[in-house]
Amino acid sequence: MSLPRPTFLDRSWRAIPAVFAAVLMLTACGGGSDPAPNMQAAANPPAAPASAPTPAPDPTTAPAPTDPKFVVGDRLFHEPALSASGRQSCASCHEASRGHADPLGTFLPLGGADGQQQGIRSTPTSRYLDAAGPFTFNDQGQPRGGLLWDGRADTRAQQARGPLFSAAEMANASTADYVRRLRTTGAYGELLRAYSLNETASDEALLSASLDALAQYQARDPDYHPFTSKFDRVQAGQASFTAAEARGLAAFNDPQRGNCASCHDSQPRNGRAALFTDFSYHALGVPRTVSTATAAPNFFDLGLCGPLRTDLSGRTELCGRFKVPTLRNVAVTGPYFHNARFSTLEEVVSFYALRDVDPARFYPVMSGQVQRFDDLPLAYHANVERRAPFAPLPGNRARLSPQEVSDIVAFLNTLTDAPPTAP
Repeated sequence: MSLPRPTFLDRSWRAIPAVFAAVLMLTACGGGSDPAPNMQAAANPPAAPASAPTPAPDPTTAPAPTDPKFVVGDRLFHEPALSASGRQSCASCHEASRGHADPLGTFLPLGGADGQQQGIRSTPTSRYLDAAGPFTFNDQGQPRGGLLWDGRADTRAQQARGPLFSAAEMANASTADYVRRLRTTGAYGELLRAYSLNETASDEALLSASLDALAQYQARDPDYHPFTSKFDRVQAGQASFTAAEARGLAAFNDPQRGNCASCHDSQPRNGRAALFTDFSYHALGVPRTVSTATAAPNFFDLGLCGPLRTDLSGRTELCGRFKVPTLRNVAVTGPYFHNARFSTLEEVVSFYALRDVDPARFYPVMSGQVQRFDDLPLAYHANVERRAPFAPLPGNRARLSPQEVSDIVAFLNTLTDAPPTAP
């Protein structure tokens, strides 16, 4: 058996500038380092409050909030003492300078009580999530919305709960364990005051207040939905695309070439700027990666049908589907895809262009046969997307040329927000 070549671009494709490290990711206070199924999660983890999503403010007018709930949420988000290791906070995996996603150079984040437990999924960006809405099925029966790679959380508060009790993240063993740590921090008194609680408040009340504060902070901080990228300035008439960026946008939108906008919607909707996602779910046949979980040959992350989400395990037509992430800040939020398989945008766009043209570039070869879609059991291969840009042109030609791949990468770099201004 031979493995895919680490460098999978031939000479003409290598000519594309490979300067864009770090595509496609989701959410807050962790959420990426979900534990592998054989890791022991918290016993009887607390239920998440069924609160409605906190609406995002208009980023052009909203000042940095000073409401006590916002302030304590900010403090909780950055407090490592809330973890079993004492070294991991929400901000550890959602770094502001990286679009609130993985720190530079991260593969699959490490966490847990000893700081060495590897999860099975990459950490997605926690920006631009408030328009996702709860997970549902649309009129065509297609899944939409929700947070996390598999949509199993409907609100930021529900999502924030997961990392607190994940064995591969902050690793609190129970609600009482979390509250014990909370009481040692300066945030404890602030939380009591902000939520009109007292020292006799139950552990469940303190957890619920904590999750709401984390949700308030992320939903109301302008840094989580700034809309300050070059793309936004171009839309406002304050900047212009370079020739390469303009060509990249054209290829991105073209249904016969990149066809990226069919899922990563590039048009404003409902009075708000383009979010570059339609919150749908797709199986892309991303190659298997090497990790603690995949060392077991019979382990497969099936997205919507498990292992972390269990209510859709019988819906085999959904197996292998993961949520379409926003592409805003995609140039700084790598590595890419749910399993962190690719490190650069060039690799990602090339995968879309060449997956079905030259699959041996991406998948193992055994006895002369390419093992396509090697991170998905054969029974679910029919679920994998075949539309453009995957479907080759006549003569087994790629729909995107090396120049067009480079142009799309140039355009994707225009989606990076400006650094936050100092308060």
